[in-house]
Amino acid sequence: MRRAVLAVGTAAIVLAGCAKSGPPPKRQPGSWSQKIELKRLEGPKADAMRPRMEQMLAMMSAISLCVTPEMAAKEAPTQDLDKFGGGRDCSFDRKSVAGGNLDVAGTCKGADGATKKLTATGTLGASDQDIDMTVENYDATGAKQGLMEMRVHSVRNGECTAKDMTAPATAM
Repeated sequence: MRRAVLAVGTAAIVLAGCAKSGPPPKRQPGSWSQKIELKRLEGPKADAMRPRMEQMLAMMSAISLCVTPEMAAKEAPTQDLDKFGGGRDCSFDRKSVAGGNLDVAGTCKGADGATKKLTATGTLGASDQDIDMTVENYDATGAKQGLMEMRVHSVRNGECTAKDMTAPATAM
């Protein structure tokens, strides 16, 4: 009997370890909302930009999105990270979404020689996602031009409603 309990306990520990190192869970289809918080903004004109940034983020936070089953099925967090830099030439020092824990650090280069250093850490769950992001901007000479830190907390609120925005199928 002790051997059976020990075997079951060992299997549970091994399976729990596998779950933590595997791919993140896919988002559940349904109505998703987010709260986007601007934590820090630095650089030239940061004081003038802050109110507009906060207004834009508040507007984005007021929108709920209908994640369709098709959208959820097509999500690939590791592959989608390549879009993180806005279509720029990006390379990553860290790029992990193992077990729902996000840990990303990379640099994206623009055609003009400017670069962005990007980091993101947090959790990616099926019904709750919480991510802290930092973007550092540098000009072509390597001089730091600014920094933005923000937190994005997204939650599934239930089934999609008529009030939710649905992305067009071509956006998937």
